Amino acid sequence: MYSDLAFKVSQLRAKNQNIMLTAVTVIVAALFVAALLPSLLVQYIYAGQQLFAQPLLLQYIPLVCFSIGIAYFLFAIVGNLFRAKRANYLEKQMELEDCCCFDEEDEILDEIEALTETLVKEKKKAPAKKRPAKKKIAAKTKK
Repeated sequence: MYSDLAFKVSQLRAKNQNIMLTAVTVIVAALFVAALLPSLLVQYIYAGQQLFAQPLLLQYIPLVCFSIGIAYFLFAIVGNLFRAKRANYLEKQMELEDCCCFDEEDEILDEIEALTETLVKEKKKAPAKKRPAKKKIAAKTKK
């Protein structure tokens, strides 16, 4: 269950990053369109016409571009706030699950510690001292 929640949290964080990157891209694209499209329209569409007033299309292009960019940016911010809130909730849930399992892990660790202590005590018992072997000097002297 822990890995499933961790995966969901990482997916939410990655989605937040992707949407913010997309929002920045949309804003930059809106700036380019707002800056370049009116001049391109004047150069290629209205080139042969004599204009006494600025056409409404040229007035509304920057307004539409900026409103689309800002609307998507606000949408991304609100969505990211909800995803961040959900990610924080899932992280707290993971922490609570860790705390619940902590007692079981403590019991297991206590058992392992007790076993190692008994093994160490058994090893610490001094083995019988080795006595040096007696040399057979007496046998050589009799010959």
